[in-house]
Amino acid sequence: MERMSWLSKLNPRAAGHRAPRSVSLQSPVTADPETCLMVFKNHWSQVLRILEKRGSKPAPDDLSAVRNNTYQMLNLLAEDRPRGESAMGPILEFVVSENLLERLLCWHLQGDLTEERKVEQLKLYEMLISQARQPLLQHKPVLTPLLRLLSLCAEPTSSLLENSLVLLLNQLCVSVAKEPSILELFFHSHTDQGPANLIIFSLLIPFIHHEGVLGQQARDALLLIMAMSASNHAVAKSITDNSYFCPVLATGLSALYSSLPRKIEVRGDDWHFLRREDWIGVSSLVLFMNSLEFCNAVIQVAHPLVQKQLVDYVHNGFLVPVMGPALHKTSIEEMIASTAYLDLFLRSVSETALLKTFLRFVLLHRHDNSTILDTLVGRINSNSRLCMVSLSLFRTLLSLNCEDVMLQLVLRYLLPCSHVMLSQKRAVRDLDIYGKTAAKFLSLIPRCCRPESLPPPEREEEHAAWSKGTPPGWEPLQSVDSLLDELLAKVPAEPNGAGVSIERFTEELRAIEAEMKNGSAAAPGPEEPPRSPDAPLCPEEEEAYESFASLPDSEAPAGPGEASAPPRTPGQPPSQPFTGPFVTVLFSKLENMLHNSLYVNFLLTGLVAQLACYPQPLLRSFLLNTNMVFQPSVKSLLQVLGSVKNKIESFAASQEDFPALLFKAKKYLIARGKLDWSEAQSAVPSLRRSETLGRWGGGCTEGGCVSWGAEGRGLHRGGPGAACRFARR
Repeated sequence: MERMSWLSKLNPRAAGHRAPRSVSLQSPVTADPETCLMVFKNHWSQVLRILEKRGSKPAPDDLSAVRNNTYQMLNLLAEDRPRGESAMGPILEFVVSENLLERLLCWHLQGDLTEERKVEQLKLYEMLISQARQPLLQHKPVLTPLLRLLSLCAEPTSSLLENSLVLLLNQLCVSVAKEPSILELFFHSHTDQGPANLIIFSLLIPFIHHEGVLGQQARDALLLIMAMSASNHAVAKSITDNSYFCPVLATGLSALYSSLPRKIEVRGDDWHFLRREDWIGVSSLVLFMNSLEFCNAVIQVAHPLVQKQLVDYVHNGFLVPVMGPALHKTSIEEMIASTAYLDLFLRSVSETALLKTFLRFVLLHRHDNSTILDTLVGRINSNSRLCMVSLSLFRTLLSLNCEDVMLQLVLRYLLPCSHVMLSQKRAVRDLDIYGKTAAKFLSLIPRCCRPESLPPPEREEEHAAWSKGTPPGWEPLQSVDSLLDELLAKVPAEPNGAGVSIERFTEELRAIEAEMKNGSAAAPGPEEPPRSPDAPLCPEEEEAYESFASLPDSEAPAGPGEASAPPRTPGQPPSQPFTGPFVTVLFSKLENMLHNSLYVNFLLTGLVAQLACYPQPLLRSFLLNTNMVFQPSVKSLLQVLGSVKNKIESFAASQEDFPALLFKAKKYLIARGKLDWSEAQSAVPSLRRSETLGRWGGGCTEGGCVSWGAEGRGLHRGGPGAACRFARR
C-alpha cells in the first residue's frame, strides 16, 4: 500500500490524481519527445536556481520546490524512450551530460539528510528503475549517485526506511537479472565506503531471515544474484570472499532453531511426524523453514564456490553445534521435538549437496563418543512417542534410497556374510521366482485371524464389510460421532504417549462391548508400503557381492571404509555374528508386537517393508530368502514373525470370545480410517495453532463439528454455527 500511494503521488495520471496547477504538462505518452525535453529543462532550471544559492542548509521552501520539481523530472525521465537501438532518449542524454542526479544528491547532502529524506530519495529511484523504458543503470551518471545513496542508507533505524531500501534493492536485482551485462558495473564500481560489489549484499544480508514480505523480497533479490553468479567466477568469488552472505545465512539457522518450541503438543496417540499443515501456523517454525528452503534454493542456482561455502557453514555452523546437542537433550519431550524437526528438515531438503551434508552429520558426526545414527537407533527401543518419531525419521532416511545410509545401517554388518553358514554364502544371490517365499510368509498368519476361523454369520458379515470398505450398519460420518465420543474417551493413552497395547486394547473393547451397537474405530490405517526403486545393481556391485559371498568367514573384511569390524551392541560376544544394532532393535520390536502400540506396529512393519523392497541381493536374501541357513545366534525375519504368530495364537486361545473381539476390532479400524487425517494437504482444513504446535482443531463443517480435542482424543461436537474453539478461522 505504501508503494502504491507513493507512485500515485509520482504519477498524476494514476488513481485519478491531477497534476499541480503550476504544471501544464501534456501526458508523456502522447507528447512528442521535444516537448517533453522542453518541459524537463524548465523544471531543471527552477531546481538549478535553488542549487546555486549560497548557504549550508536548504530552507524548507527550497526543499519543497526541489522535491516537487524532481518528482516531475523523474516521471519524464522514466517515460523517455531511446531514439534508436543503441542511442539514448533525449531526456536521458541531457541527464547524463549535465550529471544531474549527482548534483541533486550533493545538494541534499549539504543539509541534514534525515531518514525521511532518505526514504524520499529511495522511492524516487525505485520508481525510476521500475518504470524506465530504456536501460539506465549502464550509465555512470545514473549508477554512481544511486550507489552513493545506498551507502548512506546502511543500518536503517526505522521500518519505513527498511521497507524502502529493500524494495529498491529488490528492483535493482530484477533489473540486473534482465541486463546481466551491467552486473560487472556493480561489482567493479567504487564508492567512498569501499567496493560496490559489497553494497547490494551487505545491505540485503541483515534481512535474509526477516519475516513477512520484507524478508521474502530480500531473499528473492539475493537469489537472482546467486543465479547470475553461477556462470560468473568473479562474482562468485566476490560473494564468498568479500561478503558475509554464506555465514549469516547458515548460522542464522542456529538462532532461528533456538526459538522453536521445545515441546510438541500433539493431537493424539498416532502422531509421529510434522506435516506442513502442522507447522504452517507456527511463526517461529515458518521462519526457520523459509530460511532452510532459501538455503536449498541458493545451492540449486549458485556457483559451486558459493555452494561449497554454504554447505560447509550449514554443517559446521548449525548441524554440529546446534542440532547435535539438541538431539541429545535429557528431556524426553525435547528429544521428541528435535527428532521430529530433523525428520522435517530431511524431508524438506531436495538439493543433493545440502542433503549430503545432513546425511554426513547423521551418519558420521560423533557427539559424546557416539554417532548421531547410533543414538537414534537406540531410541527405537524406547517405549514412548520417542520410538515413533525415531521410526518416522528412519522411514525418511530409507526413502532416500541412499547407499551410504543403507551401508551404515545394515549392509556393512551383512557384507562379511558371517551371519550365514559357510556353505550358504553362494545362495545369497538366489532368487525366488515362483512365490514359494510368499507362501511361507502367508503361512505365518495366525490361525485365529484367518476368515475361516470366524463363526459363519460373522464370517459372512465380515466379508461383506471389507468388500464394501464399510462395516454393515454404518451410516455416513455423522452417525459415527456419538459412538466415537464414548469410545475415544474410554481408551486412554499409556504414559509417555506409548499408546495402547494389544492386551490393553482387548480389555477396553471388553469393557465397552455392551455399549457398542454398531462397532467403532479409532486407529489409523496402515501406510502404503514403499515402492521398490528401479535401481538395478551395476556390474561392479554384482562382482563385489559375489566376491564377498565366496569368502570364508575368517577372510571376510569389515564394511567399506571401516578400519575395524563394525561396532557391536553392549554385551554382544565378539565371536558371535552380528547383523547390526538397527536390525537387532527392529527384530526385537517386531518380536514384541503384542506389547507395542498399534501405531508403533504400523511404523515398524512399514520400515521392514522398506528394507525388503531395497534392490540389493544381500539384504533381500537376509530378509526374504526363507531357504537360507543362518548361524545359530542369528534370527531370521521368518523366525521372528513365527514367534509373533505363536504368541498371538497363545493369547487368542486364552480368550473365549476372541473371534468376536477380533471382528469388532476390524470394524473399529475401518471406521477410524474414515476419520483419519489425510496425507493430502487439500483434505486438511486451515487451522490456527498456538506457538507450541498444540491444541489442534479439525474445523467445523456444515454437518457439525468433528474436531479433535486439545488433549488429542474425544471429539468436540456442535451444530453448524455453534460456538467452537476448534472451528475453522
